[in-house]
Amino acid sequence: MSSALTYPLPVLPCIPDDLDDLDSRQALPHLMALMKNTLIRGLNRVHAYAPLVIVGHPALPPFLDYVRSLLAQLDVHLEEDATFFSSNALAVVAATEANPDTKTIRESIFSLKSLVSAWILDESKFCSSALCEGLAFGPTLVAIMQAQIRALTPTLLSSIISHLDLFELITASVGRISDSSDITFLFPFVVAHHDPTTSAHWPKVPQFCVEMFPMLLLNHPGCWQFAPYNPLTREAQNLIAISA
Repeated sequence: MSSALTYPLPVLPCIPDDLDDLDSRQALPHLMALMKNTLIRGLNRVHAYAPLVIVGHPALPPFLDYVRSLLAQLDVHLEEDATFFSSNALAVVAATEANPDTKTIRESIFSLKSLVSAWILDESKFCSSALCEGLAFGPTLVAIMQAQIRALTPTLLSSIISHLDLFELITASVGRISDSSDITFLFPFVVAHHDPTTSAHWPKVPQFCVEMFPMLLLNHPGCWQFAPYNPLTREAQNLIAISA
């Protein structure tokens, strides 16, 4: 799929409602949009910071950790999307835009993650232009996401699955993502990449995670300065602050 989109990539539309109060068939596309938006914002931050953080910059090591962790989380997300729409009652939409083929994009993510891992081992080889080039999959990815969300209408979902059955599938999906992720990165990442002005009800972070946040943040020290929002205060963070 070709795309006319460019960086900064546009986020997906979402609603401010508490999704727990909605029928799961109405809530699903909005829930997906909220999560996908955190990943889109992450890609935008990497693309914006790439030319600012140069070899020898003290922020380079945590920046590379941020990039690698983001790419790993993005791959987990795409893998789970494929699982979610192909192994249950939703399999009837497996061949539609609701379940896009992201094989080529995942290959690009793997290649870029390998490159970033090499830079982590030898920071002197870091190349900001190569990083930006490696993010070229972003516009196509967002175009696919846009089509996916448009395809998942409440009318379609109501015709193939019940509210309770879909709710159970969503719960299982969240569990699989947690099991496949670095939790010390996932929970702070979601909070630090969600615009709280778009929804005050999401994400629903477990209380024990909230209490552990200061400790969780220490597992990726320096990463969170690159996020669009401070994971503790949820205040917006300016790009300029890191370039000094």
